[in-house]
Amino acid sequence: MKIVIINSSARKNGATAKILNEINENLSLRDDVEIDNINLSDLNLGFCLGCCGCYKSGVCHIEDDAEMLSGLISNADGVIIGTPTYASSISGQLKTFIDRGHFVIEQLMKGKYTMGVVTYENADGGAVVKALKKLFVFSGAKRFDKIIVKLPFNSDPLSSPRIKAEIKRKSNCLYNSIAKEKPPYVGNAVMNSIVFNFGIKPFVIKKGDKYNGVKEHWKRRSISRR
Repeated sequence: MKIVIINSSARKNGATAKILNEINENLSLRDDVEIDNINLSDLNLGFCLGCCGCYKSGVCHIEDDAEMLSGLISNADGVIIGTPTYASSISGQLKTFIDRGHFVIEQLMKGKYTMGVVTYENADGGAVVKALKKLFVFSGAKRFDKIIVKLPFNSDPLSSPRIKAEIKRKSNCLYNSIAKEKPPYVGNAVMNSIVFNFGIKPFVIKKGDKYNGVKEHWKRRSISRR
């Protein structure tokens, strides 16, 4: 079982990172789990140039770490992304990777079990959870779960027994969902089907050869026969 854990906070020892590290500790107790821990701040990630070249070739022409990380996600069974709440939204580092990462059009999360970890101090943590859920579901995820924590800046979420218990419970839920191959949530499956079959797929087909790279992504992962 392969799981990718991504910390999109610039802080490697902040609240978001502490929660992700605790998830890692819980999952690492399982002998059959292989985990890739990624700090986006450690990677070389350039901004998307809007050239649409990746849709034709299947890969971004910018030579940095984006394709490597997308490859890890593509080969994973579970994906966990953590982000603090900045200006009522996800972190800038995460948005940069999303723009480069083959998520929605290529259906990078197809068949994967996912979790969003969100921390916030004042407001709009729920809005960030919704943004992550939309990203995961629109990208084909089977299931989406969340951990959302409101706490003062620079405080330790693991000092709360309630939060530690929730982290353990959610970690176990993710593991069991993957191990037992639990079916997708009905709402998620319906939403993804509508987005893909009535939005993404006809759009890509209309683009013809300009989107051959996208169709190759689908073919390799048995997403669409056409």
